[in-house]
Formats: sequence, C-alpha cells, structure tokens
Amino acid sequence: MPWHPVPHSVLAAAVALLLAGCGALPENDVVAKAGKLELTRDELLASISYRDARDSLTAASIYIEDWKEMAVLYQSALAAGVEEEGETQLLIRKAVRQITVQRYIDRMLSRASEEGAFAVDSDEIRAFYETFPSEFVCTEPHYAVERYYAASAERAARLRDLLLEEVRSPDDFHERVGRTAPDHAETNRALVASRLKPVRRLFLENERMKSLLEGMQPGAVSPVVALGDTLYVVMALRDRVGAGERLSLAQARKEIEELLTVEKQKQYYSTLLKQARETYK
Repeated sequence: MPWHPVPHSVLAAAVALLLAGCGALPENDVVAKAGKLELTRDELLASISYRDARDSLTAASIYIEDWKEMAVLYQSALAAGVEEEGETQLLIRKAVRQITVQRYIDRMLSRASEEGAFAVDSDEIRAFYETFPSEFVCTEPHYAVERYYAASAERAARLRDLLLEEVRSPDDFHERVGRTAPDHAETNRALVASRLKPVRRLFLENERMKSLLEGMQPGAVSPVVALGDTLYVVMALRDRVGAGERLSLAQARKEIEELLTVEKQKQYYSTLLKQARETYK
C-alpha cells in the first residue's frame, strides 16, 4: 500500500502561511496520504505543538511519519474485520466517553479560569507560607541556575561574555544568545532558570558542573565546560538556598501559587462532579 507524502516545500509553505495568519489555503489541504486515508492540514496543525517555524517543521515531519504508520496498520486491521468485533466496539465506546468527558472538563476549567475562579492573591500566598513554615525548609542546597550551550568553545566564551554584561534587556539578550549559538537556540531558550531546585533535579551533565555550581554564589558565571568535542556549556547562578535554610516568601511564591491553583481546580472539579451526579442520578 503506497505512501504519498506531499513535498516538504508544500508542507513548509502551509505552516509558514498559518504562522503568518494567512487563510489563503483550502480548509482541507491534504499533506499526506496512505491508501484511502488522507491527513489534512487542519488535523496536522491540531496535533502538533511548536515554538517557531523551524520547530513546527520538525514536529510536522515526526507526526506525519507516525500518522502514515498508523494509517496503513489501521487499514490492514479494517480489512481483517477487527473493527466489527464486539470487544473492539466496546473499547471504542469507552474511548469516546473518556475523550468526551476530558474535553468537557478541559472546557469547563478553561472557562472558569477565564472568569478568575482559580486566581490566587498575595494574601492567600502569604497565609499558606506562614501556616506551613516547615514546608519551605530545604533539606539540601537548592539552586536557580541557567545553562547555555554552544557547539564550540569560542561560541561558549562569547555566551559567557553576554552573561557577564551588567545591563541588558531580556529580549535583546535572548536574541543575541540565539545569534551566538544558533545550533542550540531552542535548548538555551527552554533552560532559563525558573525556580530553585536541588542538584539531583537539575540533571547536570557531569561532576565538574556540579563542583563548579556548589562553589558559585548568586550572580556568578561559570567557566566554559566542555561536554564533548562539539558541545560546551556555561552556567549562570541566579539564586541559591543552603541546606537547613528556609525559602523566603519571594522564593516560594511561584510554588505556593501553583499549589493553591491546583487545589482550587480540584475543588472546582468536585463541584462539577457533584452537580452531574445530582442531575443524572
């Protein structure tokens, strides 16, 4: 059963038009075929996530290959009569219920969130912090560290110089990082420090990085560390808390906000379930 992929240039154009907000392409543009099945542009774009045009093409390529494999196997299963079997129909109905319920819950949660049902204010955060003081004592050192990767020692040294600049705008900085180390632009963008973590949760590549980090103070930038012939890294420590020390309210704020948000979502779900039970006894 032959595969009929659309040329890469056509797929690239479709994604580029979408990212540009252009609606010139037909609604059901076909991007791949397998036997009698067709993968439309709408299905493809609804099935992938991406940050930019390059990332979108990679995600699209991977999804299309997976789709083609599934499509030919699905048609083989249909030819064998598997879909008509009672157990298959039972599993299909179960899957439909689960998907429908999950989409309903997601929709209701999204609507409630837009209405501010899960908003957490500063008083709630402070109250939680003061009520559970022991929850924010670190049993081991915690670090908020940024890592920036490059394909050569020279490029990594240039990244280090950027990190040592005292005055910089975030947007300009990340743009310059991307130009300096284009081969690792996506990785560098994703690894910006967000919160304090113990070393074991930083997943550092080697012991030298761990040793350097343990000797650094907030604001410090590490030397360039070679991870291989074509991979180098520089670390910037933004914050740290020692073993036995308690996170400050500012340091714990993000974690508390997430905990309280999840708790409000759980309470909302319980209310939603209670209402459904009362309606459909």
